[in-house]
Amino acid sequence: MTSMVQNLIPQAGLGGPMPAWMKIDWSPEVEQGIYKDWGAYYSRRRRENFAMYYYDKALNLAPDDYVTYYHRSQSKRKTAQTEGALQDCKEAQRFIKTANTENAPINLEICDALYELNQFENAKAELHNNTRLFTGNKTKGFEKRLIVVDETIKESCGDALTPFFSENDKLIFHVKQLLNAQNEKDDRVLWKILKEQGKCDVISIPEIEEELLPPLEIARRKRAFDVFNQMYMDESWIDVVFLKNLRRNPNLLLNQCKYSKDYLGLLTTKQYETVKKFLKMLHARDPMYYLRYTKYSNKKMLAKFREDYLFRVQYQTRRNMISVLRSIRHLRATKNLMRLAKYVEEVMGDYVVLKTSRIMPWKFEFLNEVYNTLGLALVEQYDVPKYFRANDKKALLKLLHLPTDKSKDFKTFIFGVRSTHQEPDLVDPVVQRSRRLISRLEKRMLFAKYSIEKCYLLHQIGDSHLQSNRFDECCFSARKAIEETKNCNSNVWKFLSTMLIVKSHAALHKIERTKEALDNAYQIAGSLGNPSIIRFVEVCILCNEEEFLQKKTSLSINASRRESKVSVPSSVFVSNDNIL
Repeated sequence: MTSMVQNLIPQAGLGGPMPAWMKIDWSPEVEQGIYKDWGAYYSRRRRENFAMYYYDKALNLAPDDYVTYYHRSQSKRKTAQTEGALQDCKEAQRFIKTANTENAPINLEICDALYELNQFENAKAELHNNTRLFTGNKTKGFEKRLIVVDETIKESCGDALTPFFSENDKLIFHVKQLLNAQNEKDDRVLWKILKEQGKCDVISIPEIEEELLPPLEIARRKRAFDVFNQMYMDESWIDVVFLKNLRRNPNLLLNQCKYSKDYLGLLTTKQYETVKKFLKMLHARDPMYYLRYTKYSNKKMLAKFREDYLFRVQYQTRRNMISVLRSIRHLRATKNLMRLAKYVEEVMGDYVVLKTSRIMPWKFEFLNEVYNTLGLALVEQYDVPKYFRANDKKALLKLLHLPTDKSKDFKTFIFGVRSTHQEPDLVDPVVQRSRRLISRLEKRMLFAKYSIEKCYLLHQIGDSHLQSNRFDECCFSARKAIEETKNCNSNVWKFLSTMLIVKSHAALHKIERTKEALDNAYQIAGSLGNPSIIRFVEVCILCNEEEFLQKKTSLSINASRRESKVSVPSSVFVSNDNIL
């Protein structure tokens, strides 16, 4: 656990008088021995942070005590601080060599630290040197460790390594290139490096690029992480996943708890790093390819198991896809568009995007079927209702299913009524939900492969902007979707994107632009060949013309009223002149 030991040493400077209970009348030798005993006491009870705290205090009093270095090294090894443990051991060995003596336990501690650092070759060399250096019973510990190191090297570099290299030779070569690129240090000035790379060399602080991984790679890494923990932790693998998620859990790291939030965040992060280090030690000693090699020694049986598993996944995926298509057709028949759009986004964004062409050979056909069905369902909503009158007020907005009275969206402030007060830090959940959806769709857009999928994503982004009253962004996304429809020759999504532009202009009462967009929609509706859609667009054009006439009439009436108001005082002025 993270240390909570307070430092009770008084600060330097002219402070107040030291309390009597803080004064220690013992000699430094006695005090150092007490601290060392306390460190050993806490170390035996696995309170390693307290133990290292008292070991540090003991070393401050006696910096050349090699025994304290030796005990602190053991405590650091228990908390996966192997680098620090190796340094303490070497420091203790340095003090011993100044006295022209050798200490077998300290040398053995150095070998153990090298072994836990996964430096098996160095550990083997150090063990061989110590077997020649000591004699008698002192060499037994080194000989036992030597057997373990030899077996570890044999398991890591034995027969299991050959099939692993043959299967992953390209990946290993790529990893080697990345490691070589990281090790190469360029000591030149930053702007020269950026200039050669074609990047901006003006900014003083380099911009950190976010690593964007495709959904398939994210799922692969998550699966590999779970398999890794299952192989080395068995049934306790779920605890590792829980600890990993606990580091950013808002239920644990509450903002209201100002003192415990930082402490708990540091505690969970430190414990997770400790677990990761121990897991890496286990993986270095028994690699995953060795465990798989020993578990499936019969290669033909392993190939059969993999083939059977592939067929099972393919069959289950096919059954799931048939069920998805059945549900989509049912939702289209019931005209539940909101639920249909949400269901399609969940299926295509969380499930289908993780399927490869090997698991789902019919993926392109399935994508076309789903997106075309959704597009036809969205087109079917554009229908002229019964007893609709085009000369009604705001008839076009009603026909396009747009809100006609925006004043209802804003609450009137009433003094003394707290329900009408707006908090300064209040966050609208609807706006947050819209932003999360747009961010999700934009990330999917980066890795979309087929044009019809891009049309769907751009249309949904534009629709989200339209619902949030961001009309310029809606038109921009809709125009990009119209350009993308040329690649897949989809008149359905071209019509839907054009209607988004119509809605944006109609909401802003831009009559001329609405007329241009409706003319384009009429041409696309003619290519679709659906009489109800053609009639719908014709009624929209008629409503737009009626709105234009109403606006023109209102402007003429207002102009005549202004002229009448101006003409009345002018006539009075003329009559006064006549009188004068």
